[in-house]
Amino acid sequence: MVKTISSKRAVSFAVLLAAGAVAFPAFAQDAASSNAQNNEEEETSASTIVVTANRRSEVISEVPIAMSAITAEEFERRNALSLDDLQAAVPGLRLVDIGPGSQRIQLRGVSQYLGQATVGNYVDEFSVTNLGPQGVAEVQLLDLERVEVLRGPQPTLYGESSMGGTIRYITARPDLDEFSGSVTGEVSTIKSGEEGYRAEGFINVPIAPGVAALRISAQHRDVGGWIDSPTADDYNDRQITAIRGKLLVEPSPQFAVTATVLYNESKQDSVSFSLDGLNTAQTTQTPSSQEYLLGYLEASYDFGGIELLSVTGYIDQSGFARRDIAPFFNTLFRFPAFTQVFSDADGNFERFSQELRLTSDSTGSFRYLFGGIYAEGEGTGLARSTYLPGPRPAFSIFNDSVASRTKSETIAAYGNLELDLTDWLTIEAGGRYFREKLDQRAVTTLIDAGGPGSNVVTTRGREATFDTFNPRVSITANFDGSIIYASAAKGFRSGGFNLNPAAPNPTFDPESLWTYEAGTKLTFLGGAAYIEAAIYYQDYAGIQSTNVTPLGGTAVFNSGAADGFGFDLALVLNPSDTFQFSASLGHNDVSFTTNAVDKFAGDPLDLVPPYNISVAADWTPRVSDSFDLQVHADVNYVDEAAIILRQIGALGFDAVAPNESRVLVNSRISADFGRFEAYVFATNLFNELKEVNPNFGAFVEPIFTQPRTIGVGVRANF
Repeated sequence: MVKTISSKRAVSFAVLLAAGAVAFPAFAQDAASSNAQNNEEEETSASTIVVTANRRSEVISEVPIAMSAITAEEFERRNALSLDDLQAAVPGLRLVDIGPGSQRIQLRGVSQYLGQATVGNYVDEFSVTNLGPQGVAEVQLLDLERVEVLRGPQPTLYGESSMGGTIRYITARPDLDEFSGSVTGEVSTIKSGEEGYRAEGFINVPIAPGVAALRISAQHRDVGGWIDSPTADDYNDRQITAIRGKLLVEPSPQFAVTATVLYNESKQDSVSFSLDGLNTAQTTQTPSSQEYLLGYLEASYDFGGIELLSVTGYIDQSGFARRDIAPFFNTLFRFPAFTQVFSDADGNFERFSQELRLTSDSTGSFRYLFGGIYAEGEGTGLARSTYLPGPRPAFSIFNDSVASRTKSETIAAYGNLELDLTDWLTIEAGGRYFREKLDQRAVTTLIDAGGPGSNVVTTRGREATFDTFNPRVSITANFDGSIIYASAAKGFRSGGFNLNPAAPNPTFDPESLWTYEAGTKLTFLGGAAYIEAAIYYQDYAGIQSTNVTPLGGTAVFNSGAADGFGFDLALVLNPSDTFQFSASLGHNDVSFTTNAVDKFAGDPLDLVPPYNISVAADWTPRVSDSFDLQVHADVNYVDEAAIILRQIGALGFDAVAPNESRVLVNSRISADFGRFEAYVFATNLFNELKEVNPNFGAFVEPIFTQPRTIGVGVRANF
C-alpha cells in the first residue's frame, strides 16, 4: 500500500486553517452589522454569487451541490490565466499539464490516469469533452464571468464523462447598452529562464442599443522557457493565442439568441520534461500543439412560467505530440537497443450536438426540468513510431504506424424534479438515460518488417452499443439562508475497444461510480462568513485498468473495485470591507478494495493527492478617492501522490512512481485608479522545484513546477 510521507505536514496545515476559521469569526463579530450593510450596497459576497450549476440561476449558498465558483475578480487577484493556476484553491481538484492538448483533470480522486476523461468540461452550455484520452480543449481564463467547478457525479444535467464532476467556463455576456473595453499588457521573467509576455483585451459594442451587442475578446501569451538541453537553452517555451466573439440579440424580454465562436491555439517546441526541473537529457525537440475552433448557438424563449432552450454546437480540434521514448525500450530490453525512438501522434476530433431543454421558473413549490441531446463525433489519428538503432540493435529495424478512426453517436434524455415539502424542506430526484453507439477501426502497418519495401498490415475494427441510466436524489433543509443536504448519485464512463493486435481483449465495458454525500452551506455574521463543507463516500466498480503487453503496448481491462471516504471544506471570512480571508481543503482516501491487473488491494487511485489545501488573504484599502491598493497572497499545498502500474515492475521499471508534495506561495499587488491599473506579481515565490508528474513507462523524465516567475503589468479600461 502506498502511503504519503507528508501527512503530518498536511494535518498541521489543516489545523492552521481550522484555527483561522475559529479566530476570524470573533474578529468579524464587531464588523458584522456594518459589513452586512456593505454587502447589500456593494459587490456580491461569496455566499450570494449567482450560478447556473442546476441549469437555472440560483444563489450558490442555496444549491445542494458541492461546488466552487471562481469569479473574474478572483482570477485577477491570483493572476490566474488557466485552470492549472486555480487547482489548489478548489477542494479535490488536480490537474497535470503535459503539454498542449494533454491536460489530465481529476476531481475527488476519480482518476484513471491513462484512460478517458472522468471530468466533464463545458464552455457555457456546450460540451468540449473529447472522445478519447487525448485531453480536452484547453480553455483560457479570458473575459469570463466565472468558472463553476461541480464536485461529485453530475449524472442528470451533465452526461459527458462527469464521474468526478464537471467544470463550466461561463463567458462574459455582451452588454446591450454600454460601449466598453479593456486592454492589458504584461511582461514576466522566469528564474533560470527567459522572459515572457501577455497581451489581451476585450471590446463590447452595442449594435442596436437594448437589442443587440457584440463582445470580442483576444489574448496572446508567450510563456518563456526555462529548461536547458545538451543542444539548446530554455527550449520549452510556449505560445498561446485565443480569440472569442459573442453576439447577443434580444428583440424582446422573452426571446434571446446568442452566437459564440472561439478559436484557441497552443503550441510548444518541447514539452517540459526534465531531470531536475531545469535540465533535460533529451537532445531532440519534442513539439506538442493543440488547435480548435468551436461555435455554438443558444436560443431561448420564455413562454411564461416555462423556458425553452436550444443549444446547437460544433467543435473541430486537432493536436500533435512527439516523444522520444528510446529509454523506455532500452529499459524494457535491458540493453541499448535504440539511440532514439520517435513516437508521433497526430489527431483530429469533430463533434456536433443539438440539445433541447424545458425549464420551469423558480417560483412555486414544484420545479422541473426536462431535456434531450443528440451528438455525433468522429476522431481520426495517426500514430507513427520511428526506431533508430543503438550500438546493439535488438532486431532488424523497422517502423510502424497506426491509423485509427472512432465514430460515436449518442442520445440522452434527462429530467429533474424538485418539490418543496415545507417552506424549509425540499426533495429532488432526477436521472439521465444515455446510449452510445461506438464504432472504432485501426490499421496497423509494420513498415519494412520483412525487409525494404515489405510491409505487414493488420486491420481491426469493433462496434458496440453502451447504455445506462444514471440517477441522482437529494434532500435539502433550509434554515435562514443556510442549508444542510444529503444526496446520492451515480456516475458513468462508457466502454470501448482495444485495437492493438497484441491486446488480449478486444472490448472493455463501462464503469460506474456511486457517491453518497452529506454537506452544508452556512452563512452567518450578517454575511461576513460563509462556509461550505461536505463529506462523501465513493463506491467505484468495473474500473478500467491498464494492462501492459509484453512488447510495451497497453490494453484496458475492467478490473478491480475501489471505495473510501473524503471531505471538502471551503470558507470565506470578511471581517471588514477591506479584508478577506479564504481557505479550502480537500481530502481523499479512496483506494482499491480488490487486486486489479495493475493494482493491489490498498493502492490509491493514480496520482490522487490525499490532501490539497489553499489559504489566501486580500487587503484592499482605499488610499484616496481616486486610488485603491489591492494586496493578495496565497499559500497552496498539494500532497504527494503516485501512479502505480504493477505489471511494468516485472519489465524492469519502477512499479510505483511517486511525485512530490509541494507548497507554492504566490502574491500580487496592484494600484487601481479606476480606468487604469498597474500591478506586480510573483508565482512560486520561494522557487520550489517539485515533481508534479513522475517519470514512468514512456514518460522518461518527470515534469516539475515552473520556477519563480516575477512580472509587471498594466490595464486600461474604457
